[in-house]
Amino acid sequence: MLVVDGHSLAFRAYFALPVENFSTTSGQATNAVWGFATMLAQVIEAEHPDRLAVAFDVKGGTFRNDLLPQYKGTREAAPEDLLTQLPLIQELLDALGVAHIEKQGYEGDDIIGTLATMGEREGYRTLVLSGDRDAFQLVDDAITVLYPGHHFKDLKHMTPQAIEDKYHVTPQQYPDLAALRGETADNIPGVPGVGDGYAAKWINQYGSLDGIIEHADEIGGKKGEALREHIDQVKLNRKVNALVRDVDLGVGMNDFEFGPMDPTSVASLFSKLEFGVRTRSKVIKAFSGGKSVPGSVTPVTQANADEANPSPQPGESVTLTHAQNVTQVRSWLQRHAASVTAPEPDSDAVMHGADTASEPVPAIDPHATSAATLKHGWVLYAEGSGKPGNANCVTIALLVDDDALAFACPLDDDVLQVVQQFIDKHHDTMIVHGYKEHMHLLQAAGLIARRPAFDTKLAGYLVLPDFHPESLDQAAERFIDVHIDAPERPAQGQLDLGDEDDDETAHDDAIIATRLATIRELAVRLSSTLDERQQYGLLKSLELPVSEVLFRMEDTGACVDQSRLAALHDQFAADARQAQEIAWNAAGRQVNLQSPKQLRSILFEDLGLKPLRKTKSGQYTTDASTLTALYARSANGNERANDFLGALLRHRETNKLKQIVQTLIDATNPHDSRIHTTFEQTVAATGRLSSVDPNLQNIPNRNAAGREIRSAFVPGPGYASLLSCDYSQVELRIMADLSGDEALIEAFRSGADFHKYVASLVYQVPVSAITPDQRSHVKAMSYGLAYGLSTYGLAQQLHISPAEADVLKEKYFATFGKVHDYLESLVANAKRDGYTETVFGRRRYFPALHSAKRQAREAAERAALNAPIQGSAADIMKIAMVRADQALRDAGVASRIILQIHDELVVEIAPGEEEQVSALVRDAMEHAVNLAVPLDVSVGIGSDWQLAAH
Repeated sequence: MLVVDGHSLAFRAYFALPVENFSTTSGQATNAVWGFATMLAQVIEAEHPDRLAVAFDVKGGTFRNDLLPQYKGTREAAPEDLLTQLPLIQELLDALGVAHIEKQGYEGDDIIGTLATMGEREGYRTLVLSGDRDAFQLVDDAITVLYPGHHFKDLKHMTPQAIEDKYHVTPQQYPDLAALRGETADNIPGVPGVGDGYAAKWINQYGSLDGIIEHADEIGGKKGEALREHIDQVKLNRKVNALVRDVDLGVGMNDFEFGPMDPTSVASLFSKLEFGVRTRSKVIKAFSGGKSVPGSVTPVTQANADEANPSPQPGESVTLTHAQNVTQVRSWLQRHAASVTAPEPDSDAVMHGADTASEPVPAIDPHATSAATLKHGWVLYAEGSGKPGNANCVTIALLVDDDALAFACPLDDDVLQVVQQFIDKHHDTMIVHGYKEHMHLLQAAGLIARRPAFDTKLAGYLVLPDFHPESLDQAAERFIDVHIDAPERPAQGQLDLGDEDDDETAHDDAIIATRLATIRELAVRLSSTLDERQQYGLLKSLELPVSEVLFRMEDTGACVDQSRLAALHDQFAADARQAQEIAWNAAGRQVNLQSPKQLRSILFEDLGLKPLRKTKSGQYTTDASTLTALYARSANGNERANDFLGALLRHRETNKLKQIVQTLIDATNPHDSRIHTTFEQTVAATGRLSSVDPNLQNIPNRNAAGREIRSAFVPGPGYASLLSCDYSQVELRIMADLSGDEALIEAFRSGADFHKYVASLVYQVPVSAITPDQRSHVKAMSYGLAYGLSTYGLAQQLHISPAEADVLKEKYFATFGKVHDYLESLVANAKRDGYTETVFGRRRYFPALHSAKRQAREAAERAALNAPIQGSAADIMKIAMVRADQALRDAGVASRIILQIHDELVVEIAPGEEEQVSALVRDAMEHAVNLAVPLDVSVGIGSDWQLAAH
């Protein structure tokens, strides 16, 4: 018999899976339901119970609250997104024919204790699935607790021996131990200073809690004294933690049989929850197969295999062979050439290789579809490290229909030539997962990747930009409801001598076959969604060309002056040490400036400052915004506090700069003195690019010390200077275009200082009369609207009251009425459609717009305001990158793009090409798209990145 703690499993599922990745288009969270069903199915398949019952808590107090009024009083309320899923979980159990029980006045633990006792009395071996340690008191030779570890799959079988091994007491003595120790989660106080170790020592010495109490006067020391002072509490604890095992539930063992299942209800609920076919199949299979005899597995015969699992797992039907020689490779490729040959593409849809000069990127066609190319689609898959500047390829495999060929790297020259010819000829039907990564991998193997027909990684990003799978496996689980379990290598001793190599090869083959088939299935599912949303043109004409530009930028890298970096590191380290000494002198003692605990002691005790707010754990905050606010307050008379806080903030700033420089030093390739960052194309939900390993976007540009870091980026050997081209106010220009507000459009066309001009309209005074404060306030308002900034956020930023911020907002909207109407429409349309869209069709979905949680709902509204503007800015920059890269390559110049940071392109300029390249890049950026207002590009050239700034 399997008895399940329903609330425990639901909580586990909720916090194990991100709610933002498991929500319906209507905003209903589903992570707890999905996790509950799949986790329980996993246990059923592993344990094969004959009987199953799920226990739940019920609202309202129990007898324990009468005994101990503060019982569970410190527990935070369950998240609203979880509470809305508990009825859905019970609805699912009803549809599956699973008994679930709750009883007013009793906890689920009491129901569990009663059910386990019933099972034991009827001769069943009983398993209790629970994350509550109170269940350990039930354990005996017939009852085992399945206790989840850090990962749910690591279920610990808590038998009598396991309890004794961990706690050094028997299961029957465990409640005595818990009474002495207390239970923080339930707000049950124990004996101060007494943990599991001392409690077990006393129990073993005196036999039981009663024995300990009887001999309490004999126990010496502070712990003995604490025990004597808390004996009444301990006795009460023992009453509270004892599980009731004879609750009248009005049910018998026959009520806990599996089924009958209601397939229609299951299908209807799964459709409502928007779960996939495979999840439904997996759950139904587990719950319908649960009647098998414990310890045995009923094999799924071919006759019912399709019913139990409607489609094979990826890789099951793939035949994979290893290339032995070039003759075999050539024969395989020739045999499959006809299958992967697509009809001739239209003249305006020709795809260009990654190593040749290209024609201007075609307009993004919303009517482009992937149907024709994927009909003949084949999969290219490479394994290895795609780290720019240090890539390494281990294996390359191809899949056509259900036939796969794999070959190990490095490749023979003859094989390289044959494979390259196949890629060149058939790349217009090629499918990959991660085109940019494959360009690095194939280059390491001596091959040139060509632009594929489909990239499942990029497609997944377009379909669900807020989901960031770290692997192909995670993408498959989310998009096609396939959980890939890589076959485990057999343990040593299980193989006959001489079979190790063969078995290892079989293991690797199974993984490769699974990966190949998974990519193909992902392409089928994602292409259908892209075609339906008219987004395939975005993938084909923008994201894939961007991958090629990023590959070249990553491969080239950015040259740095290593001696300059070392000098900056020493300078920032010295500044940090000096700031630390000043802070210590002001504090009167040495303190760890990174320790919130020690900072709280100095600030709120020694220096007597008034705390501003608390964290969720109840501690006073010492974050950056709090320290800045305290520093401003301390300027009014508390000189010692002002000195300490000033030095502390300086220490934090310089220490952060030192760490950034150290990261750059560590990331510099010793062979070419260049940093080969990785530009992430599928992370930022708005569509913008990000930079990792190292992150070059976190180099400060708003203070002089931070800008000094940019001076370490210099032209490499054979190059003369760096060119910086930066969009000016691109988000505001997009807001003017999308809103169609004539006054805002005229502000850009006027040629005057934009923010002064706008301020003059808002405050209704001449431009010449605008004060610096008025200009900065209106500038913050303009950008705040484009970024979805709240009134409170604006007030904080400008150091004014929320009421003043409201007045400013009203004046702004009175001046720019169409901006107000446009922003209002964004949220209204997002609530209606579930998503927002950029100018070019990039979507972002917002299920939290319908969340029951106010904070989540308001955050989604702010993001919905921001997404179309930020997303359109991202698209414009990507178009500009592709155009600029193509212009440089078509012109045959040696200059090349090396970085893209925020709204800026950085180009390494060859001698004598400054004027030509500046004009080419400026033109590409200014004419990336036609807006109602001109795109303005600032251009600068210098001997390092900082000097090129403008």
